[in-house]
Amino acid sequence: MNKHCGVNMKNIHKALVLSSVIMAGSTQAEITFNGFASIVGGITTSSDETLYSYDDTFNFAPDSLLALQASSDLGEGLSVTTQILARGENDWDPDFEWAYIAYNASDDLRILAGRQRVPFYMYSDFLDVSYAYPWIEPPAGVYSLQFSTFDGIGAMYNTSIGSFDSSVHLIYGGNTTDLSIAGALQNSRLKNLMGGAWTLTRDWLTLRAAYFQADMFIDVPPIEPLAAGWAAAGFPEIGDKLKVDDDKGAFTELGFQIDYNNILVIGEYTLLELNDTLLADEANSYFLMGGYRFDNILVHATYGWDDSSKSRITNGVPEIAPLLPLLIPTNGQTDGEASDSSYITLGLRWDFHDSAALKFEYTSYSDDLNSNNDAGLFRTALVTVF
Repeated sequence: MNKHCGVNMKNIHKALVLSSVIMAGSTQAEITFNGFASIVGGITTSSDETLYSYDDTFNFAPDSLLALQASSDLGEGLSVTTQILARGENDWDPDFEWAYIAYNASDDLRILAGRQRVPFYMYSDFLDVSYAYPWIEPPAGVYSLQFSTFDGIGAMYNTSIGSFDSSVHLIYGGNTTDLSIAGALQNSRLKNLMGGAWTLTRDWLTLRAAYFQADMFIDVPPIEPLAAGWAAAGFPEIGDKLKVDDDKGAFTELGFQIDYNNILVIGEYTLLELNDTLLADEANSYFLMGGYRFDNILVHATYGWDDSSKSRITNGVPEIAPLLPLLIPTNGQTDGEASDSSYITLGLRWDFHDSAALKFEYTSYSDDLNSNNDAGLFRTALVTVF
């Protein structure tokens, strides 16, 4: 394996240092600073196209970011970590992405308390560290959840199972991130967020599985009059299904990575299930990426597919004139949750420096339900760790 290129172990090690696990310091509680940055520019290939917040004007805001992480080893297995991250899409306003205390209970067990990353995905530990993976950002369909952190407790246990290294990461807590629902940001609360991820690694092979669930509470004011109308019409159960109030959500992930000599193959699948809400019942996504290293250059291609479905919650309700003012907007809302799209991304990564890389990507996106949403996007990025 070339020591300069792609997602080799040197890059992974640097990303983990920045992101979660390996904390530097001394018994004198010295503070160690690390950071990472991505300066990303993109433009669509036509004046009537938009994709991933880009249009036909070259724009640096959507994916550019800068982060600074401070960690301190307090001795006897105790450490403190904070991470401040500023995004171009948020006018570079800094935000505390992480703030947690960690305790190494043993050589194999690590306990964390505070704001930390939810291990949803294969690259969750270094989700924002573009230097750690081939793409400018991980495939958007699979990596589509609107939040990535939680407030609570976590536990990481590392051991060996035969010839495999095993890592289990369990969490419990909650999240209060505003979510984009019905075209606007809405107040949300996720309670009893719990679950875990299990990773097995042996030489060039990595296997991963994860499962999480939560109780969801999302305030959607535009839906309230519609829900009240259904209750007044004698169908309160329809109004209840429109609301997101103490409803269950479940997330499943499966992934693998083959990193053998100059060959890199990565695949990941996710399933999001939301029952009895105005949101999609199921959302399935997967991607498959193949790459090859030429010295310090990695070329890669990724195919991804995303699909979501939603049953009409008005099934069984008679389509009579008095109910049409309720049926039409309700069915319009739920029908709008369906999607079926795919994309192909071609990319090149050039590791021109031990701590920096240049990336170039072209993505062709196809919406199988509405061809007006088809788009092409070119992006380039300078990514670094420091």
